[in-house]
Amino acid sequence: MNKSVINDELAVAYDAVKEAQIANEKGEVNKTYRGQVTSFGAAVLMGSLLPSIAFFSDSKKSSVDRTKILEAIFYILKQKGKIKQHEKDLFEYAKTESDEKKEEILNAATALKLAMNLYHLTEETENEISV
Repeated sequence: MNKSVINDELAVAYDAVKEAQIANEKGEVNKTYRGQVTSFGAAVLMGSLLPSIAFFSDSKKSSVDRTKILEAIFYILKQKGKIKQHEKDLFEYAKTESDEKKEEILNAATALKLAMNLYHLTEETENEISV
């Protein structure tokens, strides 16, 4: 991970939280998303990039929609000029897996996690979001 890259991506990551609809209309973020971003980073580091993306592409087995995390990371990379025109999602970008792409995705995920701290974090209950 590169601290200067993460620092540079933080403002874009802040916008990505809104763009991927991780933050609700009140500007609140379910803190479960922070844990999911951490899990994604650990999965990439311990395993492999493409299987991690594939696992997080299935939102049915999670309390939050993990696909929003992938969308936010893709948004960050796109805004920073890393995405080519033919790459429509994070899987397309990572298909030609390389150490450079892996690091770029991990940097973006770290910036995303830090950006979530700038929002009001909440815990979700069954029927509503509470503080």
